[in-house]
Amino acid sequence: MTARPPLVARVVPDLPAGPPGQIYDYAVPESLQPDIGLGQRVLVPFGKRKIFGFVVELLEESAVDSLRCVELIRDPEPLVLPHQISLAQWISSHYLSPLPEVLRAMVPPALRTGRPGARPRRSKSSDRAVPPAPSRIPPELTLSPQQELALAPIRRAIMWSRAEEFLLFGVTGSGKTEVYLEAIKTALGQGKGAIVLIPEISLTPQTVARFSIHFPDRVAVLHSALTPAERGREWRRVRAGEVDVVVGSRSAIFAPMPNIGVVVVDEEDSSSYKQYDRVPRYQAVEVARRLGRILSVPVVLGSATPRLETYHQALHGNAITMLRLPTRYGNRPLPPVTVVDLRDELARGNRSPFSSMLVESVGEALEHSGQVILFLNRRGVSSVVLCRTCGEALGCPNCSVSLTLHASAHLCTCHYCGHQLRLPDRCPSCDGRILRALGAGTERVEAEARSLWPEARILRMDRDTVMHRDAHREIYQAFAERRADLLIGTQMVAKGWDLPGVRLVGIVNADIALHFPDFRASEKTFSLLTQVAGRAGRGDEPARVILQTYSPDHPAVLRAVEHDYEGFASTELEARRQLRFPPFTRMVVLTRSAAIEERARTDCEGEAARLRPLGAAVGVEVLGPSPAFIPKLRSLYRWQISLRGAKLEGIREHLPIGRGWAVDIDPG
Repeated sequence: MTARPPLVARVVPDLPAGPPGQIYDYAVPESLQPDIGLGQRVLVPFGKRKIFGFVVELLEESAVDSLRCVELIRDPEPLVLPHQISLAQWISSHYLSPLPEVLRAMVPPALRTGRPGARPRRSKSSDRAVPPAPSRIPPELTLSPQQELALAPIRRAIMWSRAEEFLLFGVTGSGKTEVYLEAIKTALGQGKGAIVLIPEISLTPQTVARFSIHFPDRVAVLHSALTPAERGREWRRVRAGEVDVVVGSRSAIFAPMPNIGVVVVDEEDSSSYKQYDRVPRYQAVEVARRLGRILSVPVVLGSATPRLETYHQALHGNAITMLRLPTRYGNRPLPPVTVVDLRDELARGNRSPFSSMLVESVGEALEHSGQVILFLNRRGVSSVVLCRTCGEALGCPNCSVSLTLHASAHLCTCHYCGHQLRLPDRCPSCDGRILRALGAGTERVEAEARSLWPEARILRMDRDTVMHRDAHREIYQAFAERRADLLIGTQMVAKGWDLPGVRLVGIVNADIALHFPDFRASEKTFSLLTQVAGRAGRGDEPARVILQTYSPDHPAVLRAVEHDYEGFASTELEARRQLRFPPFTRMVVLTRSAAIEERARTDCEGEAARLRPLGAAVGVEVLGPSPAFIPKLRSLYRWQISLRGAKLEGIREHLPIGRGWAVDIDPG
């Protein structure tokens, strides 16, 4: 019998890791060679201990002379598919993230830590992520001519397995979801599956319910609000081919679907697609685009307010094809927007969050059995508690931010580290007695709404009210089924919800993010205002929007009033061009965190001095260092360096990576 040729497994440790690219070679014993495969985890010696690692490549020889041996194959079935290995390697290289961390992010913890081959416990019926399908017959979709035109090139790309990218640019209520559904039907008809990303977990109940009607018993859900057992169960259903449509937030792009036919990213402009608070720091929209190229499948990016980078590429035919839905489905009009200048309200002595016009309009809508959404992208009762004697605000001892007052037990809370302080009787700085709460949040808006409209059934949706596992679904269903009249919410209610009963949307304060020191501030504000205004007028009854602002003449506000994305984009892109901001350049932000501020500052200064000549040689500008926007976070001081240039490839290999440094590629 002929002996098998030697086999080498390239293994990535299943451990938290430092720099990218940690791959080690191991010899595969002859007894394990028939069973070993890409994506499996194996037990290997690592220093003086034994660890599990992912097999990412199989070779006949190694550049290393003396190899230690693989000892055990832990998982009979690969946890990571071959195309996911390619995707993980791209993420590691592009975002400068350790490959072990990327692979770990692709597999639910319950599957990485459980016994070999063990299945997670079966969830109780009340814990099911996807409700069982009603004997209900899926409704026939009747597409408008505009929708048919948009669908045609997507359908061709699916049928011919082409790696094309599309921007489905449609106003709010134009019927983008119907195009997604028909595209997915085409993929399923080809024996393939679909991944659908949604920006907010709050959209999951509506999206899953709608998709489950059209694809009964074929939909899985993957997002961070599931229990570990649920995530493991849904992951296994996808991996086993029991379902072929995956709906979820950004991590759903890592669904182990063996035969993908189309990838959809709804509301592609949402900032929630960027993972910035932990490694790997990636932009799920860009990861979806790369996945499409790896698999040669189309990717559909949908939005009424696309990212300017995406719009710019589509406008100039650069890799992305523009597909337009310029009017609402059924030719319903976009709701008229009335602007209220809050400076005039203050001049009249009105210190309530509600202008007189908004109060009157809410009353009228409720009187005529219409539903109302009040939007304010700030939680709590007040955003700051100020001493009127010395002027100091109650601050977090761990972070450079003010504490937010919450009604519950009169607690002041840091929304970054969770530090809490009971509202003191006296100022901690000067012992003054007069503390004043400023800046309304959703809790205060709710309290005043209950006082003004005591008969109204009122709900609130923000992070404080969706703490328990079914809260998103319960709030959405109550409002969708007309068991509530008035919904107060943050950005959770701004996108995607299709609620025909909404007669009025009130934007309580349009300015919260408008003046942040962020080059994307205008874009984010315009997008949020346009999206939340788009929740009104989706039924047959007339609807309107009232937008309250201290900056009525700001271009983002003026264009949002007109629902004019392209006018806003034209002006903003020209400003970006002149100021050399994306999409005309690319950026990297390097953040150094340390327990001692001087250490963070001096390390940044040293790196900036080292990088400047390297950057100059390849056309990359080094800006800073400077304190981060939040200079102290979770007891660590933070300093930053920003890099800007048309191309970053020439300097990437020189960037500081390791303990204490965070690298944010293409921030935003």
